[in-house]
Amino acid sequence: MGVNWEEQFSKEHPLNFKIKDTDLFLHGTSSKRYWYIQTTGFLFRRVPDRNWGISRPGICFEKYVKQGEYWGVRAADHIDHTIKKCCRVACENDDSSEAVVLQIKGKELKKLGCPIYANWNKAYAKVMDVKGIPIDVNYDASFLSIIVIDCDIPLEYLEVVKRVPFKG
Repeated sequence: MGVNWEEQFSKEHPLNFKIKDTDLFLHGTSSKRYWYIQTTGFLFRRVPDRNWGISRPGICFEKYVKQGEYWGVRAADHIDHTIKKCCRVACENDDSSEAVVLQIKGKELKKLGCPIYANWNKAYAKVMDVKGIPIDVNYDASFLSIIVIDCDIPLEYLEVVKRVPFKG
């Protein structure tokens, strides 16, 4: 199956130059997956076969702002959204009893030098024309979700923001 036009658009509009050093991004995972990240020293863009269901090819992050509100959405709501949407799948896939929310700073992502794209599955991050065709990526959208496809993220760039017990 080929690349759909939204995905192609996203790849033609990398967000590297829009990311600010002070931006913060979240990645939700399970405690078992986090143990693997600690063991290997990297959040891999492609997970091992035995953990195939834990994440997609590419590492998905969601943008949030630590201080106060961001476009009317509290930072705590961004973290809760990440737990509900990302951690749940990871915990269910490997029967983890705890979810882990990791954070990376914009300056660290920029150091990696790999292309960063908008997640084309998140419609609210697209700027559309009157025909519904994407013409830009709204970098300031609430819950902007990005994908890092061509890079593994070193553990030293990741910080644990929250651990939450998970009951499946």
